[in-house]
Formats: sequence, structure tokens, C-alpha cells
Amino acid sequence: MKFLQILLFIIILAIGSMLHADQVDGIAAIVGNQIILKSEVETNYEELKASAALGENITRENILRLLIEEKLIIEKAERDDITASDGEIQMQLERVMKNIIAQFPTYQDFLKVLQNEGLTVDGLKDRYRSQIVKQVVRDKLLQQEVFSKIDVSEYEKRNYYETNMDSFPDRPKMVKIAEIAIKPAMGSETLDQALQEIEDIQEELNKGADFEELARKYSDCPSAAQGGDLGYFSRGQMVPEFEEAAFALEIGEVSEPVLTEFGYHLIRVDDKRDGEIKARHILIEAAISDSDKEKITQLIDEVYQKLQNGADFMECAIEYSTPTEEIDEEVVIDEYPVDQLAQIPQIGTYIKDLQEGEFTEILEIDDTYYIFKNIGYSEPRPYSYDEIAAQLEQIVYQQKQQKAINEWIDELKSEIYVKVIEK
Repeated sequence: MKFLQILLFIIILAIGSMLHADQVDGIAAIVGNQIILKSEVETNYEELKASAALGENITRENILRLLIEEKLIIEKAERDDITASDGEIQMQLERVMKNIIAQFPTYQDFLKVLQNEGLTVDGLKDRYRSQIVKQVVRDKLLQQEVFSKIDVSEYEKRNYYETNMDSFPDRPKMVKIAEIAIKPAMGSETLDQALQEIEDIQEELNKGADFEELARKYSDCPSAAQGGDLGYFSRGQMVPEFEEAAFALEIGEVSEPVLTEFGYHLIRVDDKRDGEIKARHILIEAAISDSDKEKITQLIDEVYQKLQNGADFMECAIEYSTPTEEIDEEVVIDEYPVDQLAQIPQIGTYIKDLQEGEFTEILEIDDTYYIFKNIGYSEPRPYSYDEIAAQLEQIVYQQKQQKAINEWIDELKSEIYVKVIEK
């Protein structure tokens, strides 16, 4: 992935070099119909050297090589008529802006620096836009010409594992934690109320109201501030009911009310690409009534009493945990590194001191009642193939990816005119 990371860095730095384009300059290289100025090489060299992005390989020759490769890709994209949609550009701009803002202690500090430079947020976006277009186009071309053709076989993963297993760190000592989790169900009264609210919103939409404005006005989801925008997501990232409805929609289409564990949704799909969709939604939560909470409180108390009287923890977990129809032993057991228990969000404090065989008091976390039990330890040992198969696939893929990129770049050099101007 280093090639892609460095290319991205060079594209961003290109904005800086553009600021020096008015200087009287020499040409470092010609790539197709494009030129690379010596000032571009020098600017990128100084910036990359300061950031140590290339490790020990920071030479002007390497910088020029990477700039040539970037120009080759852009030239190829232009010849193949690869373009970037407004949505793709906007999404990438938002990512870049988010990364930039993250470098500052606060958003106000970011704005202050912009002000000192005589810029606005929109002005900064405009400055990045042309380079972002190139980045999006380049990524699409790489996906089409290189990445889509890379496949990692089972043999390649197993061969890498067997060849390199001595270099993998051992699996640390782990503790197995079982849980009983009982969540209050939404009552019919609150469901009916939520359905009525979402149907009223649906009626406003049918009369021509703007979806984004209604999301900002009514939605109970944190995404309301962004007009209900959920960004791009693939299958497996949302709850099943939401996912099924969203992926069945056409671009611009709005769903009927969809019921999930969170309440009722209206979903609109804004874009589709490579197995992903970009969607917005309006959520009306179905609040849990006091009587619903009281029923669950009584149930968890009964379960806790059974455990104290010697009932089998796993049997109780499978019988009572929510949702009961989806629970099996594999679902209710998690393993955690022993030396990291205290850092586990929300539950670490409660399970870090549990001895084998002990279970916690009843805990209420985010409207769900839990009981956790330490059911044993596993000692350090080498990872099995199955445990790290996903990581192995990523490692092998990255190796094949870099090789494929290098071979493809060599092909481009035979198709597109490249001349390096001697000093």
C-alpha cells in the first residue's frame, strides 16, 4: 500500500508546488501531454523529507519516479475517458477535510489557521478540488485495471502461513467471558406512536418536502445534523431489516416505513457503487415505556436469582438473552486478552477482577441489562491458520497488489511517451 500512500501524499503536496508555478522553471520530465517541473520535484522532496514518508529512500530521483507514475496514471485515465462524479468528489473532499481538521486540537484552531492564511473552509475545498478529481479518477482506474484482477487463493494464504509462521507473534493469554444480555422490547403503544409520526413525515415528503430538511427537523439519529446522511456502506454493516430495505431501493427512491430494533425509518438511496450504497434516513425512535422496563427488570432479577441458586449460566444465557431466537453458545462467549481487560470499553471495569467461575452483579449499560461470567482461560500459543486467515489474505493481497501495480506501470511506460530531461 506504500505506493498508494505516497502517491496520495504527492497529490496533496502538488497543491503546494502549484503555488510556486509562477517561478521561472525548468522541465524535469515529459509524460504524454504533461510536464513535470523541477520545482514540483524540489517541493515534494523537501516536504516528504520533512515528513519521512519515504523512510530512507528520500531522493530526488525517487520523487521524480513517483511523479512520473502519477502522471502516467492520469494520462491513461484521460485516454480511457475515466471521470469522477460530483458525489465521488464530494465524498473524497470530506475525507481529506476530516483528516486535515483532525491535525488540530479543536475545530476553532483549524478555523483560526485558515483565517490567518486568508482562507475559508469552502476556499480550502476549492483549492483541493482539482487534485481530488485526479485522485478519484486514479483510484477508479487502478480498481478497474489492477485491483479487480487480483485474487488470493486458499493455497497462497496457507503457503504464506506455513512459510512465515515462526515470525508471527503468539496468541496472548485469553479469558473467556460469557454474558447474559436482556434488552427491553418496544411495546405496541410506543410502536404505534412511532409509526404514526413516520407516516406523517412520509406524507410531507409526498407533498414535495425536502428529505434532508425533514431529517434535520425530525430524525432521532445523530446523522440528523447531516441531513440523515449515512455515507457509503456495504452489506453486513447495518441491521438486517434496514439493509434489506436499503439495498432494494433505486437511486433517489424513498422506502416505506421500515421497522428495526431502533424504531421506524424512512430510507433514501443517493448513490450506488461496487457493492456499496450511499443512503440517508429519518429515524423515529420507539421509546421503551416504563412498564416495558419494569418487566425486563423483573426478568433479569429472576435470572440472577436462578444463577445464585446454581442454575447453569450458559443455559440461562441461551434461554433468556435478547433476541432469544438468534442466541447460541458461540454468540454469548467472547475472548479477551487478559492484559487488556481494563481497557475494554464499558465492561472492562466489571470483568477485569472476575475469578474463574465468578459472575458479576446485574449491570445496566445503554438500556440493556447484563450479567458477565469468567468461564476460563487459554494459555499463550501460536495462532492457528483459521484465527488469522483474514489477516493472511490482506498480507498476501498487498504483496500481489504492489507487484501488479509495478507491472502495470511498466506497461503504461511502453504505451505513453516518457522522457526525463537531463540536468
